[in-house]
Amino acid sequence: MRLHTLRLSLGLACSIPLSIISTMASAQTVRVGMVLPLSGPQAANGEGIDKGARLFEKLHKKDLPGLQVDIVRRDDAGSPDNTRRIVQEMIVRDKVQLITGVALSPQGFAIAPIATEAKIPVVIMNATTASLTRASAYFVRVSYTQWHMASSIGKWAGENGMKKVFSMVADYSAGQDSEAAVKQAVERSGGQLVGAIRVPMATTDYLPFMEQIKAAKPDALFIFINAGRMGSLMKAYDEAGLKEAGVKLILPGDNLQDDELLNMPKTIVGATAAGVYASSNPAPANVEFVKAWKAEYGENTLPNTLAADGWDGMAAIFALIKETKGKFDGEKAMSFLSNYKTDSSPRGAIAIDPATRDIVPTIYITRVEVVNGKQTNVIQQSIPAVKDPWKDANPQ
Repeated sequence: MRLHTLRLSLGLACSIPLSIISTMASAQTVRVGMVLPLSGPQAANGEGIDKGARLFEKLHKKDLPGLQVDIVRRDDAGSPDNTRRIVQEMIVRDKVQLITGVALSPQGFAIAPIATEAKIPVVIMNATTASLTRASAYFVRVSYTQWHMASSIGKWAGENGMKKVFSMVADYSAGQDSEAAVKQAVERSGGQLVGAIRVPMATTDYLPFMEQIKAAKPDALFIFINAGRMGSLMKAYDEAGLKEAGVKLILPGDNLQDDELLNMPKTIVGATAAGVYASSNPAPANVEFVKAWKAEYGENTLPNTLAADGWDGMAAIFALIKETKGKFDGEKAMSFLSNYKTDSSPRGAIAIDPATRDIVPTIYITRVEVVNGKQTNVIQQSIPAVKDPWKDANPQ
């Protein structure tokens, strides 16, 4: 029986073309650890990033001949302690060469010492607190900072007659960044922040806060909350009658996601945001991205900012692997990633600033309008090559 099995195995081996055997023997595997909140209250963040990353992987595997990319995915459920433990396991047990994902800033700060000690590159796909990239020399961010968006929309508000602005943000580092950025921008444009509320991250009922905001009689309300909460917030905005009271809504683009607009009240029409992505962008790279997204996830779905983050993060990783043929250490990886740039992102031209290891994106001012019967973010203005304002104001 054993002799028969051996002969059968040899026979099968001989039947495989030599070219395939050669490819099997020479293919090198690059292991990438991806940690995201795929369950729990922050799951919307992780799921959007993951879908964008998976789509890029599927469409671009062919771009790495002779190389295989093994993505080791783990769910941190939005807990920094989980993120820290998972990343340690990925490095020690799974032998990953690079870490990515990192949806929220507390998770990024939690793994910074590990990345530094292990000298392992981390491609941050979201986590948007401005100072995060300074936490480790092995961090590079492909998403944006809250200062990118909040500063841009604050400046726009001040320049468009909104001199009294009220701020409501989620009470954690990215929210605090947003509040500081919009305050600075509004004041520099001749306005003032007439009130500020920081709400717990777990908040789902925003109506009590809306009553307080309405009483302050601002020209505009600036909002920053976590992904997946805008439906609840707009319900409270609607019930409190803020739009009827003349309080305009201004936001960072990641709080006005294209895929959520269809389910929001009609009062969202007219809301203005500053962001790094709009699915309505007619640029060819984005048209192809949206087409591929619909083919993969359904004709009635749309990619959002998180999806674009995941796509662009995986594009940078694939570019690194292709350039190095999969053979890189932390220093070599950071040398490449710190100088990464592309004109083919769904977001338009993007680049990493080598001095800060942070993204330099195009910022889009968008307004919600009804297009073909659907609430849509329509681009009003494009601001190219915007560096993080916080780093400019706080040089090392």
